[in-house]
Amino acid sequence: MVSLKPTITGIVLVIAGILLLTVASPYITTEVQSVQYHDIATSARIRVGIVYGGVDKPLSYSLPAGVTATGSLGVVNSINNQPSDIQMAVYDADNYQKWGAGQQSTFTFLNDVRDRSNFTFTTSNSGPYYFVFDNSASQYEKNVTISLGYNQISTSQVPDPRVPYLGWGLLATGLVVLAIGVIMKAPITWA
Repeated sequence: MVSLKPTITGIVLVIAGILLLTVASPYITTEVQSVQYHDIATSARIRVGIVYGGVDKPLSYSLPAGVTATGSLGVVNSINNQPSDIQMAVYDADNYQKWGAGQQSTFTFLNDVRDRSNFTFTTSNSGPYYFVFDNSASQYEKNVTISLGYNQISTSQVPDPRVPYLGWGLLATGLVVLAIGVIMKAPITWA
């Protein structure tokens, strides 16, 4: 005769382990974040003149909300290709319209660039972002090279990789307890 309590406990643990391995495993998920880099402009070249009071027509790129935009900017004098300087401001669509109308506006990013510079800013809303280059401090046109991209974090639900380990653990423990229950003799009670 077998010992009833360990045998039943072993069977329950074996069944729980098998259910975790086969049925429940795909439904127990965890959230995973991944970062994807999106390249928008690679070495885009423009010539910044001395028109409009030193501010030339801007570049515009569409960016999603809440992403970290990164890029690099290179500036050389258009006459002799020697390193030079320029001021770069980045505006979202609303503030660019205000800036163009001469109203109070807020830039997303502002930097004085000498020769080469890297930049990073976070977007507050989706839509076009305008890169305005101010060359009013110079008598010469500038050649500007810009590279731009952004990191976007996406989240997804994937099956939890720890669940099979739990299933195998329950299965192994259940088999051990079941074996103990089968090998153990039931206590004999004397009346």
